[in-house]
Amino acid sequence: MAGVTRERVSPRRNGRPPRKPRSPLWRLRIWQIILLAGMGAISVRLYYLQIYKGPELTKRAQVQRQQHNLLVHRGAITDRHGLPLAIDTTRYDIYVHPDLLKVSSNEAAETFARITHQDSPEKFARLQRLLKNPTVVTVARGLERESVDELQALNWAGIDVVPRPFRHYPEGNLAAHILGYMNFDMKGQGGVEQAQETMLKDTGSIPKPELDGHGRPIMQQKAEPIWDITPPLGRHVELTIDNYLQHLAEQELSAMASHCHALKGTAIIEDPTNGEILAWANYPSYDPNKYFKYPFETTKNWAMVDVYQPGSTFKILTVASGLSTGAIKPNSTFYDAGTLAVGNRSVHNHDGAHGTLDLLHLFIHSSNVAAAQVALRMTPKQFHDKLYEFSVGRKTGVDLPGESAGLLLDAKYWKPIDQATTGFGQGAMATTPLQLASAVSAVANDGTWIQPHIIRRVYDPQTGVTEKWTNPEKRQVIGKDTAELISKLLADNIQMGTQIAGQVPGYRVAGKTGTAQKVAVGGRGYIAGATIASFIGFLPADNPQLVCLVVIDSPKSEGGWGNTVAGPVFNAIALDAARYLGIPQKPEGPEMKKMKPIVAPSVKYASEPVSKDIGRAPH
Repeated sequence: MAGVTRERVSPRRNGRPPRKPRSPLWRLRIWQIILLAGMGAISVRLYYLQIYKGPELTKRAQVQRQQHNLLVHRGAITDRHGLPLAIDTTRYDIYVHPDLLKVSSNEAAETFARITHQDSPEKFARLQRLLKNPTVVTVARGLERESVDELQALNWAGIDVVPRPFRHYPEGNLAAHILGYMNFDMKGQGGVEQAQETMLKDTGSIPKPELDGHGRPIMQQKAEPIWDITPPLGRHVELTIDNYLQHLAEQELSAMASHCHALKGTAIIEDPTNGEILAWANYPSYDPNKYFKYPFETTKNWAMVDVYQPGSTFKILTVASGLSTGAIKPNSTFYDAGTLAVGNRSVHNHDGAHGTLDLLHLFIHSSNVAAAQVALRMTPKQFHDKLYEFSVGRKTGVDLPGESAGLLLDAKYWKPIDQATTGFGQGAMATTPLQLASAVSAVANDGTWIQPHIIRRVYDPQTGVTEKWTNPEKRQVIGKDTAELISKLLADNIQMGTQIAGQVPGYRVAGKTGTAQKVAVGGRGYIAGATIASFIGFLPADNPQLVCLVVIDSPKSEGGWGNTVAGPVFNAIALDAARYLGIPQKPEGPEMKKMKPIVAPSVKYASEPVSKDIGRAPH
């Protein structure tokens, strides 16, 4: 009908009512959720990178921008008077692009060989082979400035000159084991070079310039300090070593060790009042400028790495321990029958019986039997702990790498024979020469042990500030009265004895010889006929200012005695060192007139009386 509007109804499908059409907004809602989730994730990530990890990433970026071949020189190492022992100079490496050269390979080889001093047939042939390669080749390393100037004057294309730091040791072999050396990668190896690697390269608060990927400087928003030294320098290290005393010790040690055909030796001079090592010589030595020509056995500082049984010099610590623990008294006596039964074992003197001995004659006759009795009067724990206080069996903490702790068997494992033989420097212990020198220095320093050290102070060339570097550890190991008594006993031992060692005209020396049997490889038994000769002493005996230890391993002449091998070395070093340091001489008296003159290493000692202080292995 007209005027009537009919509603159009969709037919039902399968009996279900028709679905309403979906709104187009659902797609928008989904995209909004996705965008919000993405923005949230980005915000979280930005917070993590910018806020949480920001400082770390800033430092990493700065390091990355500073990783370039900026020429930085290590600081110098000097002796206590400023004499340079190790310095950095600039050397140059030469690289060539053969395909860019405008001359023939033969002509180029001849020119490079002449300028770089590679004109031997073998080196010239090598250059010819290299220059026929299409790739970049290394023609020379470590050239001096004069050779580089001559190369650059050729004005040839294809030559790259790269400066690099070069470590130089102007005194050659002097103090080589203390200094260490720089390997091909300019990393410190051994000695101060390794121990103070970071400090020697430390340029202080002056940052390296930051460069982009093309090597261009990155402009900074704020003004930064700039290099005022070119090339920039690390911090300088001043050692406690005295150049004159170091040269003296090396000269005297080398003369005797060569004369005796010894395997190795060491001489250590220490100031007992502050722990400063004034000289430290090792034999054989090496030239750190040419370290690659020497085996590791030569370049290592054996006097702080290897251990040995010191023999009779150790009796100083045995008597000091006995007096300090109260196990013996200053007036104690011991009966020396030449042999002493300890359980089912026995210990012996080398030269037979000596009868009743007091402490002075224990040292004069260097009695193993009496020293063993002193050790046995203490409990194992008392003796062990006192030796440990003297730094036997633990590192001294000297500021050099690779120090050995030595050997000191735990007291609970000691057998009576171990305790007895330890009393005369064999048995359940082994020490380094450095440990023994520091232990006897404690006796010389009124019973106070001071950590030995080799670094005196550090100088920063950027700021001009000099600072003391070492604050040595100190500990009282024995009483002052005990230290004074032992010093007097050791001085009387030198004055009343018949030995050469310790006879230094003008000075009253306190000291003790040692002639120890050498332990076989593997630590089982002793090498027949092989000895380690030593002498340690300090002067003046009543006010010690200088301690010197001399150890010579496996001397082949002079009987192998500490008296006749190490003694003359000590005498020569001590006399010259005391005069050099201005140590006052004692007014000449009857005891001084009795002193023998110093004997040079070249003199034969067959007719000289010797102190028979070698200890026979227990059996």
